[in-house]
Amino acid sequence: MEAHPHDFTIQYPVRREYFQQNFRHLPALRASEWLSDAPEALLYLHVPFCEAKCFYCNFAVDVSTDEQIHIGYVDALLRELNTHADWLGQTKIRGIDIGGGTPTRLSGRQLERLCRALEPYTQSTGHAFPVSIETTPRIASQEPDKLSILSRGGVQRVSMGVQSFNAATLALVNRRRQIEQTELAMRNLRTAGFKRLNLDIIFGLPGQSLSDWLADLERIIALTPDSVTTYDCLYRGKGRALTKIAPTTPTPAQYGAMYDAGYERLTQAGWHASYGSVNFSRRRDETGTSACFEGRLLDGLPYLGLGNYASSLRGNRWSFNTYSVGDYTQRINAGANPCEYYYDLPAGEAQAKYILYSLNYGFIDEQRFRRRFGLGLQEAYPRELAYATTNGLLCQRGSHWGVTTGRFEHMHIIRSLFYPTAAREWLTSL
Repeated sequence: MEAHPHDFTIQYPVRREYFQQNFRHLPALRASEWLSDAPEALLYLHVPFCEAKCFYCNFAVDVSTDEQIHIGYVDALLRELNTHADWLGQTKIRGIDIGGGTPTRLSGRQLERLCRALEPYTQSTGHAFPVSIETTPRIASQEPDKLSILSRGGVQRVSMGVQSFNAATLALVNRRRQIEQTELAMRNLRTAGFKRLNLDIIFGLPGQSLSDWLADLERIIALTPDSVTTYDCLYRGKGRALTKIAPTTPTPAQYGAMYDAGYERLTQAGWHASYGSVNFSRRRDETGTSACFEGRLLDGLPYLGLGNYASSLRGNRWSFNTYSVGDYTQRINAGANPCEYYYDLPAGEAQAKYILYSLNYGFIDEQRFRRRFGLGLQEAYPRELAYATTNGLLCQRGSHWGVTTGRFEHMHIIRSLFYPTAAREWLTSL
């Protein structure tokens, strides 16, 4: 298959337009109606507000500072949550994520409202299910009262986006400098009593050298978080500014060198991960990601997404709420379905989506795949696996098909092996 610019970081769908052109339908049901018979599920709440739109970001964010807009959005979010209350009360919720955006941009009062609304689902069946939220060094260092509210409200895991400690790099991607605040932020998070602390960091940023990346990692290691998420920087997507400001983009070999150096350094320092995983944990028996994220990507569990542009998934159906904050709040306030469209995916598309998300952890689990789709990997992908093993891209370790050590630079090839024929044909027609 012919390579296209910036395909190194592609997972699935190969382009959003591919799904929209081929599988888009008008919605007829609210998400909880077609999730209704799921015995267990995950819950995601989207809070889009951020201080600025980082140039590498591909999420639905809003930079509004108007408190009334924030309050109105939380009102709508809780109304949407309430429309699914009957289903949520009957379903085992395996994990809850509050993501964004930066959810902690909300006032303490609004965060308290969110926690209180989630309490029935975090305490169901007598077990406290993990709740995860995202923050920034500035907020965690300067607004510790918010951290106390979240900790008391049942939040157990916090992920903080650091991304880089290089001031010039941060400025280039339109991210506010927060370098000096990170250490204090970590102290405040620990004082608040959260059980798990994760730090996000990006490699392959514009102008970032291998030595820059390793210097960033040393700062991360010194902070001793429970887990580290390393993102390969995205240079794709509609409206993405990075392709305009970066004189060159990293090659697969450069991505590979950065990943390999990071993998070696983090594992040497006591974090654990399968080779090829971008997620590292201090605990061997944990991936380091949230329960919601892990359940969605590895176990293929159904999930309900609330908020603007939040997605929901059950089986082969994947739905999306409307994109803009204003449209979302208007729909909710009018009692209308916030879902804008959904995809009913053919089996091959759903399998590809699952596999390519699973590769975030560096492997494909044969047993999990069989439980999800009712057939083995070798039944579904005999030629692809033969090619991957013959060429040393994947190797079998028990029930796992793992990325071969040293082959991260070939992840774009590994990922493309599992594209359905229709996706390959669509790509080559561009």
